[in-house]
Amino acid sequence: TILDFPFFRIATIRRNTADLKTDITRLQGGQNNQEDSQQVETSEVTVHIGQTPGLTLSESLNLECLDKHLESLEQKRNELLIKKTSEYVPVRVKLELDWKMKIILSQRDELSAENHKLLLWNKQLTYLKEALGRWENSGRRITLPKLLSSELKHVSRMRELWKNDQTGFETSALEPDDPGKIKESTRLAFYVERFIELFEAADYETAAFQASMSPYGVLRNIGVMEKFKNITVHKGAVHPLLLFFRSLMNSAPAGKPLPEKMSKEGVRFALRHGHVELVMFGVSQHRLTFSEELGDLICSYATGHLRTVDTCLALAQIVYTACGVLRKAALSMCRRGLTCGALQFIHNHKEFTIDDVVFVLKELPSVALLQDLTRPCNSVPALMSVGFILHYLLDSELEDLGFQLLEQIRASGQGAFQNTILDDEMCSAEGWSEIAGRCEQTGRVDLAQEIMSTLLLNDGAVLLSPGHDSAQIMEHVFM
Repeated sequence: TILDFPFFRIATIRRNTADLKTDITRLQGGQNNQEDSQQVETSEVTVHIGQTPGLTLSESLNLECLDKHLESLEQKRNELLIKKTSEYVPVRVKLELDWKMKIILSQRDELSAENHKLLLWNKQLTYLKEALGRWENSGRRITLPKLLSSELKHVSRMRELWKNDQTGFETSALEPDDPGKIKESTRLAFYVERFIELFEAADYETAAFQASMSPYGVLRNIGVMEKFKNITVHKGAVHPLLLFFRSLMNSAPAGKPLPEKMSKEGVRFALRHGHVELVMFGVSQHRLTFSEELGDLICSYATGHLRTVDTCLALAQIVYTACGVLRKAALSMCRRGLTCGALQFIHNHKEFTIDDVVFVLKELPSVALLQDLTRPCNSVPALMSVGFILHYLLDSELEDLGFQLLEQIRASGQGAFQNTILDDEMCSAEGWSEIAGRCEQTGRVDLAQEIMSTLLLNDGAVLLSPGHDSAQIMEHVFM
């Protein structure tokens, strides 16, 4: 009927709505299942490909990067194997050593107790001997049994005191036999074990400090330094040996510098890594043992590093002067341009010889330096005359350097050339004649003629003896 029609439509709409909800639910369920399957597939692919530790995902898919990474891992494995064989021992070895240590400590305790008993007996017998001596000297006023009865009571009291406190008597006598005692031995063992633990844990800075502060310097030796030296570090990181070297110098007692071998090894390694400040601290604070080889190390570094050349040469000068290598100390000053200072240094050290001067000239050949040696500089008189050094350099590899100086003086004017020869108190006329003869032999004929002409200007001049007395003015320099 017409009245039932609306109800029919409502029922149809409800039925269609239910069907649509069912379809929507079914479609949503299918979509969720598809997403889950995709996630599972993605997960499976990711797990299958994998990301190599230490590499990015893109590098993990690059064969060249993987080859390099494999090579790096193999190198680390080889280093660990070498370290295992060279620095580690099996656990059983440590157990055996611990067992042996316990036996030794037990024997030490037994011997210490036996030693205490013997010391007690020694003191008791000494006391009785002195008592008998006093009794003998007193004229034996009392009977011997009475004396012994009294003294043995005192000896018994000594034994009781010993039982209460074994160290209550003659404490100083125990010290030479047991200086460290067991506690000190334990302390040393703790330092060594702690150092090994820190070293194996790669805490090198703390390990370096631990070693440098070890009692009696048990870890302040070249062996530990080599142990730090053999460590491989990444580029840019401070090497553990430098940390150990710094700690050694900081903890060095006053007046007790590092041994010579450790000083040279530490300086060599510090300079190799460009840490001049460590060397500066060690030299200026006298924490190193100075030697000629140490000075040579610093000078060699200065040759190839212009930025620190002045600092290194100054440090080398301190080292050379301290160990008595005066010629190299003067050379260091000349290389810094401190010629007047070098002349003052030579003048103040009477043990400086002409051979030392020639050494400086050979290492730093310069007409200007030779000229400075032959004329006053500030308040320092000339160390030698032109004729003296020229005559000494004849037939040597520095002969041409001397002739260049003479040519330079000649070019400055006739008066200067003549005064150089005539006023020379350290070279005789005979010496100048030999110089002129050598000039002629080497093709410097004009120079030879001028020398001879100048010698003839001095009326009544007589050739002086080769052992001219005037040379004594510099005798303190060239003896």
